[in-house]
Amino acid sequence: MQKSTKVTIALIVGLLICFFINEFYFTSLGNTYTFILNPIMYVVIAISFRIFLVSPYSTNKFKKDAIQYVVITMLVYSIIYLLMGLITGYASNPYSATLRGIIINLYVYATVFISIEYIRYKLIRNVYNKDIKLVFIMIVVVFSILDSNVIEIFSRSFSAYTLLKTLFYNIIPAVVKNILFTYIALKVDFVPAIIYELLYHMLLWLPPILPDAPWIIEAMLDVVFPLFLLLFIRYYINKKDRFQLSKVYDESKPSSFIPYCILLVLLIWFALGFFPIKPVGIMSGSMYPEIKVGDAVLIKKCSPNDIEVQDIIEYQMEGYTVIHRVIEIYQEDGEFFFITKGDNNDDPDSIPVRESQLIGKAIYKIPYIAIPAVWLRSNGNNDFVEVELGN
Repeated sequence: MQKSTKVTIALIVGLLICFFINEFYFTSLGNTYTFILNPIMYVVIAISFRIFLVSPYSTNKFKKDAIQYVVITMLVYSIIYLLMGLITGYASNPYSATLRGIIINLYVYATVFISIEYIRYKLIRNVYNKDIKLVFIMIVVVFSILDSNVIEIFSRSFSAYTLLKTLFYNIIPAVVKNILFTYIALKVDFVPAIIYELLYHMLLWLPPILPDAPWIIEAMLDVVFPLFLLLFIRYYINKKDRFQLSKVYDESKPSSFIPYCILLVLLIWFALGFFPIKPVGIMSGSMYPEIKVGDAVLIKKCSPNDIEVQDIIEYQMEGYTVIHRVIEIYQEDGEFFFITKGDNNDDPDSIPVRESQLIGKAIYKIPYIAIPAVWLRSNGNNDFVEVELGN
């Protein structure tokens, strides 16, 4: 059977239709759908594609190295992800780490993603070079829909915050990963993508505890690592291809992106307060005119001995934090207490701040930079930037 762009496009559309039919009609069957119908559907489609589509040539000269790069990338990812819990804390793994649980997960999930990667491989190799770009884009879009489960996502009620979270936590990582997997399927084989998915899921299935990390950190890792791996594999393939000019792979050299990736990681970690100094967005006008709504202040972690009268401190209340000025300090039974007041408030705060509530003191103000965070916070829950909710 010869390659055919029309047949390939029809199959991609058919795959999308099957997905929607499943989601609308069969997901209500619960475990029957999860454990039986869904895996069987993808296996049947993969077998059908193997029988009826042209057998593509596998670029074995890149396959071994691509697998090595995938394994190294996922090992680094796993180390960074697991060590992150030393900062963010750990929570119980929601997946079953028993042998039975792992076997069930392998059957339910591994059967699906192995089939999907083989289907992707057969589709992208069933077209001629002149139509590669169109089919590539279609595969990325359709498989991202399958991967991010957009029907479930968009069936929820949305605020500005949940829309932003959906975009950065679900959709963008799915698109980046599918660009990587489609490129690997086109240039190498389907095996590296399967290994990537297997290692990723084993990281989630095997440990008894997992980092209790903010979603934006997980989203960042799920974008940065596939993107870097894509750039590296592309650079390697271009460099090894004797028909490529040296300028092509010099310009696409992935090492040039390393400083930007490191800077992105450091900036997000800084915003989340992983360093001694952190930014805090101001939500109320209680410190006006010294600090206005939408300003950001840099809070330096410190001890009670470092606090003086007239310092502006951040302290913890139940469920929120406050940034007010210290107007009096006293000690009782060896413990520091701080009387605080918002500059724009008529009276001091009614309850003294104990030293155990102290987070740090303000050392610098950046006007207006936190306005986007304030807008997001006012439209939904905010679990990635700390805000003031004082009087």
